[in-house]
Amino acid sequence: MENWMSLVNVIGTSGAGQFDCGNGEMVNWSFKGQFMGFQWKYIGICVDQTTVETATAVKQSSAGSLEQSMRDLFQRLAARNAL
Repeated sequence: MENWMSLVNVIGTSGAGQFDCGNGEMVNWSFKGQFMGFQWKYIGICVDQTTVETATAVKQSSAGSLEQSMRDLFQRLAARNAL
């Protein structure tokens, strides 16, 4: 789980990729920016390939949206003992 923070440093205005959680388990991540009302916001989406559990977050920064969606996903997986 420590390596996911390094993703925050490599993202730009939009993107997608995969994160290896170990043991061959992968998480797909993506984000995009768009206007919501009069403000530019970023939507982060993370999906665990094994369980198909999905988490989304809307924040003012791309890094914030990705970080929050990853945290939410890992918390959901931990609650289900799926980590």
